[in-house]
Amino acid sequence: MKKNLEQIYAIEFTMGLRYRPMQIRHNIKLIFLLLLFVSWLQGDFMNRLPGNLDTTKVDMPLVLVALLCYIILYPKKMTIRFQNLQYLLYICCFQFLVFMVIRYFYSNLIYAIQNMVSLTAQTLVASYVFLFVLWILAFIFFCFYFRKKLRNGDYRKDSELQKKRSNLGLKLSKGSYILIGAFFVFILSSQIVGGIMEDIMIISIEIVGIALSSLGIVIFPEQLFTAYCKFKFKEFHIEE
Repeated sequence: MKKNLEQIYAIEFTMGLRYRPMQIRHNIKLIFLLLLFVSWLQGDFMNRLPGNLDTTKVDMPLVLVALLCYIILYPKKMTIRFQNLQYLLYICCFQFLVFMVIRYFYSNLIYAIQNMVSLTAQTLVASYVFLFVLWILAFIFFCFYFRKKLRNGDYRKDSELQKKRSNLGLKLSKGSYILIGAFFVFILSSQIVGGIMEDIMIISIEIVGIALSSLGIVIFPEQLFTAYCKFKFKEFHIEE
């Protein structure tokens, strides 16, 4: 019999993954502070690049609209009653923050290589379009990845994934620790040698920052599916 992904997720979804509405309300508040901070950093770097690409003109209206929705849903009764909408707002804010952090490291990378290549306003626009296309492709890829893990039962209570999440994912493999150590050794040696090695070190840090920030896209399909379940299944409605 063909598996029904909605039923699988509704039955095997653990309470540890269902953020409580009041906790989400607190998390959104922290995300707003981070959004303002990253937006300020981004605007500072954009002023150093050629052209007149002021990203704050796009970022701030979106943040203000999200803030207005947050204020409307802030009262406890509204938070509990419309927790599905609140969770959708949380997803939008969280993923917007992820995209802004990726864009921040991406801007730093462009700033680091501007002495190596000729940059114009047109090339900057093309580079940001390229970044957005990569983000879309990554999202599509992780949608299929999430669907595969869902079908394989990785969201059961006793699955390896849930065991890792119960440990907050802090248990890394030996290979991960070796790579982290090697990266710090590389940074230290680059600072000692200087010259082109220091430029390579800066570019490497920005690339690693982009890669780590992109991990937020991994959970985007799961967040969207959870939001869908919150709208469709009453079992996903949490009472405080």
